[in-house]
Amino acid sequence: MTTPARPPMPETLSPLERELLGYVETLMNALSSGTAQFETLEKRSTDMIENRQAALEGSLKSLIASQATFMDAWLASGSHSGDTASTEIAEAFALLEQAEAMLEAVSPTM
Repeated sequence: MTTPARPPMPETLSPLERELLGYVETLMNALSSGTAQFETLEKRSTDMIENRQAALEGSLKSLIASQATFMDAWLASGSHSGDTASTEIAEAFALLEQAEAMLEAVSPTM
């Protein structure tokens, strides 16, 4: 197997080759800078999304707990009347359970 030839030293390059090498170096520097900027932007965006997701998760948990507490208190007060209230309460609890299941599907570490 043949060893690849070493690139010529800059002093042995023609003026056109040195100019081309300068453009390649400029391109590589720009690529490195762009990559660093992209990584910074990606981290900032990811952090922002994670913070918003955590806030949304906390809000939903609070909403579910609040609704459940309200329903328990309302049931305990005896202020409901007849089958209509029982149906509405059952529906409210079913919706709360559905919301909780959806939240658990998004965030399995609940």
